[in-house]
Amino acid sequence: MRILHTSDWHLGRTFLSESMHSHQEVFVDWLLELVAIERVELIVIAGDVYDRAVPPAESVRLFNRALVDVSAVCPVFVTPGNHDSAIRLGFGSELMRTNGVHIRSEISEINVPLEIRGSDGTNLVVYGIPYLQPEVVFNELESERSHTGVLSAAMARINSDLNARTEVRSVVVSHAFITGGSGSDSERSLEIGGIGDAPSTVFAGVDYVAVGHLHGSQVIKSPAGSDTVVKYSGSPLPFSFSEEKHNKSVTLIEIPAVGPITYQDILTPVPGPLVTVTGELHELLESPEFSVHEGSWVRAMVTDPVRQDRTRERLIVRFPNLKHIEFTPKGGTGPLSITERLDPQTTPPIEIAAGFISHVTNGEISDSQRSLVQGAIESVNSHGVTP
Repeated sequence: MRILHTSDWHLGRTFLSESMHSHQEVFVDWLLELVAIERVELIVIAGDVYDRAVPPAESVRLFNRALVDVSAVCPVFVTPGNHDSAIRLGFGSELMRTNGVHIRSEISEINVPLEIRGSDGTNLVVYGIPYLQPEVVFNELESERSHTGVLSAAMARINSDLNARTEVRSVVVSHAFITGGSGSDSERSLEIGGIGDAPSTVFAGVDYVAVGHLHGSQVIKSPAGSDTVVKYSGSPLPFSFSEEKHNKSVTLIEIPAVGPITYQDILTPVPGPLVTVTGELHELLESPEFSVHEGSWVRAMVTDPVRQDRTRERLIVRFPNLKHIEFTPKGGTGPLSITERLDPQTTPPIEIAAGFISHVTNGEISDSQRSLVQGAIESVNSHGVTP
């Protein structure tokens, strides 16, 4: 039986400030062609269909079109991710089942599989585990208050049903961070008050686990002594420069009635390769070595000791798809990571202002500037407004 595994569409998301909607439309059209060409018999989408609980109307319309067109060719199986609203994604799911769209968004349905028979005679059962936030669901699942605890409890329900069946292959569709996976800056952390990942051992006994959440395609080490395949398909499009080295793809899986499972990544159409170019402004503008990147999505790391005038305007002439500029003067400390930036909850306002002035001017705040800013802060505070 031939299955297509995909996840993390993030409809409604932007790349920095640019809308990704037109690129997501291209992906959906490409996916429809692939399903027909490869004679796919089932598509599974492992969460994060949308980028937010209340997605833009154009994103809802696009997903609606995808479901209508794909389900005319083969069934579709969907579970919500941590970016989705499970309730909204699951609206009308009982009606949609009759048209080949199977959305598993309820905990009560974890042990209720889709039963499907492939053209090669393979009997397959597909279970869906929606994203499980431990703080919210551990009581309902009667589990420990951790990602390992809630996933283990979900799998206990699945195994109870699966063990009562014979001569079937099994797939679990889940949205989670499995230990050993390699993340990027694009994923929202699942850690809330504890460890955010869970080991692959929770899935022991299942043939294939189609996982969503991590944006890079990767296979997680199988549980000891198990033939279980635990795999992330990765996102079909990039959403940050931390995904610069990713090969964006969907996963095509072959599950025979007996014997080993095989799979392959099929590259998706991306709007342009992501690349980081580094050098002083004149080098970035003139050096032949950067010619190959003129059509790429570019992040420019500008190393001039002093910030140059009209940097963006000049760079964008050579790199029309310039997405981001970082100023990293030679001999400086480089850009701060998100965890190193000034925290407005614990840092005095004057120090935040001083840090901003230092960032913009590549110099220290002067005594007169500090006095002026401090006076402004005190003036705001005296009127009862928190800066």
